[in-house]
Formats: sequence, C-alpha cells, structure tokens
Amino acid sequence: MRHRPKELCQLAGVWGGDVPEHGLMWEEKRDGWRALYLPDHEGRPTLFTRNGVPIGGTEHILWKLGQMEAAAGERMVFDGEFVVGDDDLVATKAWCESGWRQGGCAGTFHVFDVLTHAEWKAGGSDRPLVERKAMLRALFEQADGDDWTWRPGSHGRDDDAPAVVVLPDGWAFEATDVLAEARRIWAAEGEGVMLKSPEAPYRRNRSSDWLKVKPGGPWAR
Repeated sequence: MRHRPKELCQLAGVWGGDVPEHGLMWEEKRDGWRALYLPDHEGRPTLFTRNGVPIGGTEHILWKLGQMEAAAGERMVFDGEFVVGDDDLVATKAWCESGWRQGGCAGTFHVFDVLTHAEWKAGGSDRPLVERKAMLRALFEQADGDDWTWRPGSHGRDDDAPAVVVLPDGWAFEATDVLAEARRIWAAEGEGVMLKSPEAPYRRNRSSDWLKVKPGGPWAR
C-alpha cells in the first residue's frame, strides 16, 4: 500500500543560485496564505490552509473554482495563495483567523497549480508542471466565459476584485534572469520569486523542484 503523504501540498526549498541548462519557470510569490481547494469530510468544496484549516468567507472563490472543476468534468484540487487586499499579509491573516466571522466575502485566490483529486489522494501528479499549468489556464478560460452568471446569493456583488487569478509565469535561463525579476519585485515591495522545474511532477512533500528566492539567500554569498 502506498504511504499517504503527511503534507497537503508541495513545499519549496531555497534557491542556491544555480539555473539548469533547460531553464526554470518563475512566478511571483504573493504575500498571503497558502491555500488549497479540497472537499471537506462531507464532500463539500472548501478552501483550506496548508495546515488543513478551513478559510471562511470565500464563497466567491469556491464558486469560480467550482466552475473550473465542472469544466474539467471530475473532482479537482487547485493550489495557490489566498490574499486579502494588495498583498497585505496582516489583512490576510486577520481574515483567515477571525475576520470572516463578521460576514461577507474577501480575498483573491492566486492559483498556480492543479491536479485531479484522485492524483492528490495518491500523493501527487506525474504530469509535468508545464502540462498542469496549461490545463489550469484552459479550465480558467472555459469558466471565464460564464462570468455573466451571478453566484447565488451574491446579487452581483462579486466584481470588486477578481475571485481567482491564474498566476502568470516566465522563464529564466541564467541566474541574472532570476535576480532581475526578483529585484524588480522587491523594488515594488513584493515578497519575491518562486522557481519551478518545468518538467517536474507534483509531490505532496518538500521538494527541490520548487525553490524560493530570498533576499540574502545562499546565492548572495
């Protein structure tokens, strides 16, 4: 029997300054709370933190991800970063811990990965990142065509900020490419950059296939 992984999602290591010959995909690291779209113990779609705590007040996000799941034709898991406000970690933390109890909805889900629920239960997907990201964009575009339909109970009030955004990505082939993007994001007071191996699978553990670029990290020595 395959060992059930402890982690709910794939976790990253720290970039040491090297870029392989085939290059790496990069994404901006949003300053929020890591979150996953998963069914709860009763099968209801829920947005969970990486520690398995439900995030309330996210019905607008669940509605959009539900449309994407319907386009896929099977139960899916979406992985991303939940952010309230303009990359405001304080506001995000406050909402996740208690703010949602006051009622209403808040936040944007910056989704960056997708796999089927069956794959997630088995520990991850063998499909490469570039294929998963293409699937993610395709599902988003299919669901985007139904934006004229209001979420039940919303009265059309979900338009202040996008519920779901597919996190853009780019390519880095040298360390200078990575540092140029990282410094651009830091200059704009962003958190930083995530580097990902384009051909790597998704595994529910900590992996060197995903790397964080931190100010003053090993690359700076």
